[in-house]
Amino acid sequence: MGLSIYFFVRIILIWLLCLLSVLLHELGHALGYRISGGKAGWKVIVGSGPRMIGKSKYIFCLIPAGGYFIPEEEQETNQAKILMYAGGPVFSLMQAVLYGIIYFCFPEYVQPGSNLYEILLSVSAFLFYFNFFQCLFTVIPIRYRVVCRGFESDGLQIVHALKNKESQESHMDHKSNTDD
Repeated sequence: MGLSIYFFVRIILIWLLCLLSVLLHELGHALGYRISGGKAGWKVIVGSGPRMIGKSKYIFCLIPAGGYFIPEEEQETNQAKILMYAGGPVFSLMQAVLYGIIYFCFPEYVQPGSNLYEILLSVSAFLFYFNFFQCLFTVIPIRYRVVCRGFESDGLQIVHALKNKESQESHMDHKSNTDD
């Protein structure tokens, strides 16, 4: 039995939507950056491996795993850093919820057994798990050793910012006590 055209449609659709999911995750960081007062430009790299398209603000790579949001200027406050680093996982969680709703609710409006039904179920289920685990693995405070070798997860960046905030607050408390 040969592979049907629907198998290839599914694979290409999943690949494109995974790239879109990574892009939206990185744009979540960009939104957090802008909300927290970031004014300078930024760059987004989506995926890893060989570069497919893009040279300036957006770069898309072949493998839809990993991505980078690179601001041109460092966030000044720890609160701004936390908002920027949390934006990506929040967007991934929102996507997981959206694909979960599609998977669990929408198929009843499509004729069961049809090719559209099978594609909708398989793609939405895959993307639900893809975004759920993308959110989970970026929130866990770790230093990546494989895909984004040497980079720190969003969760680890948030932990650093929280520790910095605590040390700055304790320093300010200590300073105010010594000024009396």
